[in-house]
Amino acid sequence: MFKESPTLFTWVTCNCWLVFGCCWLTLRNRTKENVQLRTTRQRWMGFIGYCVIFVSLYLPLFTGTRLLPALSALQAAGALLCIGGIALCIWSRLLLGTNWSGGVAAKKDHELIVKGPYRLIRHPIYTGFITALAGTSLVSGGSAALIATLVCAMALYLKIEQEETLLNELFPGTYAAYQQQTRKLIPFIL
Repeated sequence: MFKESPTLFTWVTCNCWLVFGCCWLTLRNRTKENVQLRTTRQRWMGFIGYCVIFVSLYLPLFTGTRLLPALSALQAAGALLCIGGIALCIWSRLLLGTNWSGGVAAKKDHELIVKGPYRLIRHPIYTGFITALAGTSLVSGGSAALIATLVCAMALYLKIEQEETLLNELFPGTYAAYQQQTRKLIPFIL
């Protein structure tokens, strides 16, 4: 079945993503009502996107082709990045609470969250997600994983622009001041 034997690091990243998925599924309906509902098509496209990402991440297990060398140090670093990224995603999601939305959407009685990782970065869920993808890519070593990571990073960066426009409309003045005190994705840098 597998052309490449899964390493301990592969299992670590798989379990991280399993925890991520369980958390997201558990919390998905525990949110405030959207001002504008997401369509069924948007939900399906999101689901399909996640499926493509995760197939891309672990493709080398089935094809046996790696772009990156299978060095233990590289894979250990990747596993640590994945653990840290998933932990940041979950912490940030829990802090957002009922204000979270899968798409760019305003919630009824929307609140601006500025505690925890939100004190330093405005989009820590995206930071964590990209970090976990990059870490998993180091573990699996596949070119499809690296491409999926880059495409996701670019797509999330574009989504950030939409979110920030919406948040500036929802919190005039307040969000602009918050933007001046924080970075988008990487503390003190970006």
